[in-house]
Amino acid sequence: MLYSLQLLVNTNPTSSINQNQPSPQHQDKIYQHETKSPSTLEKINKNKPIDPHTTEWANVNLAKFMGLMTVASTVENAIFYPFYVLKTREQSDRRNLTFLKSFNHHLRTSLTTKQSLYRGFWTSNFVSLPSYALYMGVYTWTKDTLLNSSQSNTKSIYAPFLAGFLADAVTVLFYVPGDVVIQRLQIVNSSYTSVTHACKTIYKEEGYKGFFRGLGATFTTSAIASSIWWVVYENMKLLLYRPNIERYLIYSDNNDTGQVHRLPQLCAGFTAGTITSTVINPFDVVKTRLQTQDMLHKTSSKFIYKNVFHGLRKLWVEEGVHGLSRGLLPKLISRGPLSAMSALAYELVLYYSRTDF
Repeated sequence: MLYSLQLLVNTNPTSSINQNQPSPQHQDKIYQHETKSPSTLEKINKNKPIDPHTTEWANVNLAKFMGLMTVASTVENAIFYPFYVLKTREQSDRRNLTFLKSFNHHLRTSLTTKQSLYRGFWTSNFVSLPSYALYMGVYTWTKDTLLNSSQSNTKSIYAPFLAGFLADAVTVLFYVPGDVVIQRLQIVNSSYTSVTHACKTIYKEEGYKGFFRGLGATFTTSAIASSIWWVVYENMKLLLYRPNIERYLIYSDNNDTGQVHRLPQLCAGFTAGTITSTVINPFDVVKTRLQTQDMLHKTSSKFIYKNVFHGLRKLWVEEGVHGLSRGLLPKLISRGPLSAMSALAYELVLYYSRTDF
């Protein structure tokens, strides 16, 4: 997941570009503007350029937000879904293959056999849309509330961290059942012929609990990843929007005072995705194996992980560094660009979902 970004603070990170005081000859125009009637001011405000750096949840049209988020999520999934499949197949493989050998083996196997890299795509996309939209909404609202109610100098750290954690906590029960089914379809030589067959078999053999297999590991992995991603993204974006840094990322003439530049958002998203994927990968390996082990190792108890901490310990003892980095290469190839796209999509969705747009 994914896991996909705008810092909704009271001040505009690019506002320093526009902080020049009005010249004396413009003072009379400002006075005339301030004395206009409310109806005239309302028209002026509607025609004023929208500033995407201060988009808050209170200004978002929910219908627009849901519709645009659906389109953005579908496009992202369509592009990067094969890497997610490769990651799952690598992480469920317990042979002690090296970093590159594991990637090459599963890529070659997927391309030369009937192991489709898009297996379960539409089901995955369909079941993830509600939780994805809810996640983004909870995150944005929570972050706005924390930022607007605090004057602390550390709010740029704890606000996105807590908002990311809470957003995942609220949505985890919605996406775990779909995640379990899809991952079992994605693994090599899966015994499930379809989503329907997978659901029936899981319910028959494991009951309702089967659909929540690895819930603790999933929440631990996703919540930590979510918190880290948002903290890195929001603060990296603030850094890149500083005038002394932004001028190296964009081309802008002196008269370009109102244009919005998206490159800092893309760079911040790429950085956040790369760092988060690397840090969280061992937890992700254990999560994948917890969700698929009942299917792959029914007769071998030595492969069974009891929980995320037991899994991490066994992973290190039995497979060492190779085990901890299992599936990292396809994640690094995909998650950096995916995070950049997710960041930009989130910014644009908020921008075009405004009630005054």
